[in-house]
Amino acid sequence: MKIAVIKEQKEGEGRVAATPENVQKMVEAGNEVLVERDAGIGAGFSNEEFENAGGKIVSHAEAWKAKLCIKVKEPDEEEYQYFEKGKIVWGFQHLASAKATVEAMMQAGVTAIGGETIVKDGKLELLAPMSQIAGRRSVIMGAYYLEAQHQGAGILLSGIPGMISAGNVVIFGGGNAATGAADTALGLGCSVVIIELNDQRIQQLQKLYKGKKVRVVKSNEANLAQEIKDADLFISTILIPGSRPPKLVKESMVKKMKKGSVIVDIAIDQGGTVETIDHPTTIDDPIFIKDGVIHYAVPNQPGAVPRTSTMALAAGNLDYLLEIADQGIEAAGKNDPALASGINLYEGKITNQGLADSLNLPYTELKL
Repeated sequence: MKIAVIKEQKEGEGRVAATPENVQKMVEAGNEVLVERDAGIGAGFSNEEFENAGGKIVSHAEAWKAKLCIKVKEPDEEEYQYFEKGKIVWGFQHLASAKATVEAMMQAGVTAIGGETIVKDGKLELLAPMSQIAGRRSVIMGAYYLEAQHQGAGILLSGIPGMISAGNVVIFGGGNAATGAADTALGLGCSVVIIELNDQRIQQLQKLYKGKKVRVVKSNEANLAQEIKDADLFISTILIPGSRPPKLVKESMVKKMKKGSVIVDIAIDQGGTVETIDHPTTIDDPIFIKDGVIHYAVPNQPGAVPRTSTMALAAGNLDYLLEIADQGIEAAGKNDPALASGINLYEGKITNQGLADSLNLPYTELKL
């Protein structure tokens, strides 16, 4: 199969969908691999490295001629012109917040695979390392924006051991992003609260953090309202694969937070869960202040550490890409239920129920 590694167009996105090592493995498997010029520069991979791995360096337009186009993020509007029936687009696409992209894919008959919706053994296998990165980085960003020059509360999140207490970090949700954030916050000496809905997961978290400065509480409106008031840093990690999450963190709750505290909404890629965040921010302009609280709403946080993120995502997607290239999407999807769970659109029809519901567009059951 002809496979193309597409350079990301999104501002601040330095990741690339394949490392030179992955390109070599795809070539060795008998595939022709096109690599868009400078696709890996942001992650520290040169054109020469991809060429030495067997890839062919091509232009943006040439890359999009491939049957299987692999990206990190969803295509930009400028790339809709390359959509055509039978084309397969792979990436972490978060299409629930990209209706125009979905409609363009539907019109052209594109098959779109979202790595963020792939479920294997009950787990979001490919999303997990990206969530860990986002969770860990959220604590780092929160600590930074608590500083006075950003109109933060002027506190050092880590405190001073034996003298000044560390800050209080409240994490909404108990998945991979949450444990990444909790581990980083604990490393700084913070007190951590995790608010989680699922009783089984609550027990797992309590066991995981037994003996550490972590409280795990049941997720409900009353507990959320109570805990958020004491947060120096509040991190929302709620993500529903393929769907927009509800706005569970109400403005009335935000208004009761301490002035100069910080909110980081990791789920902004899918629309976010915080009522006071009505738009995503950017790496260049990452925050805004509302009700005296600093809001950090940068989508795609792993894109800010592209070298680490690229190596993590490339390690996860290679086997699936090789399956598609070897068997074709129909046979590969039939033979691998995990891969099938990632097919958001098949030949222009939405095959992910949550995505269809979020965009109020028709759903079609996947039949390969």
